[in-house]
Amino acid sequence: MTLPGSASKGFVLRFLAGGLPGYVRSVVKNAVKAALGRKPHFTAQDVLFRVLLRQSCGGSKLKKITSVASVDEGAGSQALMMMRAIDFARAAGLTYVHTPFADIHHADRPKQAWADAWEAHFNLGAGEFLYDRESDCGEAVNYAFTFPTLHALFGVERPDVDFDDAILREFRRRYRLDKPPRQNELLSVCVHARRYNRHDFHTEDSTDLPRLARTLARLRSVLDVRGLAYTLRLFSQGAPAEFRDLGIPETDLHLDADPLWSMREMIEADILVTTLGTFSSVTGLLCDGIVLGDASVMPTRGWIAYGSDGDFEPEALASRLPPR
Repeated sequence: MTLPGSASKGFVLRFLAGGLPGYVRSVVKNAVKAALGRKPHFTAQDVLFRVLLRQSCGGSKLKKITSVASVDEGAGSQALMMMRAIDFARAAGLTYVHTPFADIHHADRPKQAWADAWEAHFNLGAGEFLYDRESDCGEAVNYAFTFPTLHALFGVERPDVDFDDAILREFRRRYRLDKPPRQNELLSVCVHARRYNRHDFHTEDSTDLPRLARTLARLRSVLDVRGLAYTLRLFSQGAPAEFRDLGIPETDLHLDADPLWSMREMIEADILVTTLGTFSSVTGLLCDGIVLGDASVMPTRGWIAYGSDGDFEPEALASRLPPR
């Protein structure tokens, strides 16, 4: 049996044995659909099972992956999954074939227009082969729903957002392909605060505002000691009264604003404070400035970590600031 990566024969056999009943059921269901003139549908797990079964029998190997995330996920979550798929393909020696966004949660316009806007925003498919179901015979494995198995098969372990410098530079290059560089007149400080809103079901990820207030107080102190002039803007959802303790004027609170515009503004920041959530994480990954992130969920290299008390090492920030 020829195996991908460092996977053991036992692992593959266990995967095939455990997945066989479900795959057989799927084949039967799709045979019935075909007999009724309906379009068959095989899940991501079905495709992975079929590819590995063929490979274990001496057939063609697993070569291609794509990423099509759940339609219940927002732009940040789907983009991060796509980034992880591209990174994994490079590490595992596979070909990533790009499937453009088609259905993204939290839409504020017609579904396709919303998906197209985010596709153009991230440019993650730039330079990649497009997934063609016909020419690829539907054999590109969907990383978004199979990544635990794929990581085990290839012996590739990556925290969610711990990308190396080379792939981060590539993601940033793609993002900026059609966006002119910006030079901020004053040092731009942007803050993202994830809050529960009418679209949301991740209530446990709502930003701890008292903690954020302590982080911003420390940040202001470092900037003031250096005598730096700066702007400070916050991007979130909710009512201005909720953010009163942050000490940010209401004119600099951008609440329930266009998320595409908001992310662009934050990516262009000289200093970005991220909080929980994939929208915040992806914004930080694409930002060339100084990024402060939550230490409890922040494996990304180069970011400055703030702790559960909102504090961070002031020297880490001061050493990266421009001269006044």
